[in-house]
Amino acid sequence: MKNELDSTAGPLSQEEEFKYAKLAMEWYGWGSPIGLGILLVALAAAAVLVRIAVHGF
Repeated sequence: MKNELDSTAGPLSQEEEFKYAKLAMEWYGWGSPIGLGILLVALAAAAVLVRIAVHGF
């Protein structure tokens, strides 16, 4: 049984590197569901910290 990755072993070409980097940024960048979720959590945490700083516990 031959592994699919065996035929592509070795360094990636510049075109392949760009393709995979672009795909990764589409999923993990700020415009993706994951990126927007992280941004939302960060904004909520900042809002809680500001509230605690102003009003205390």
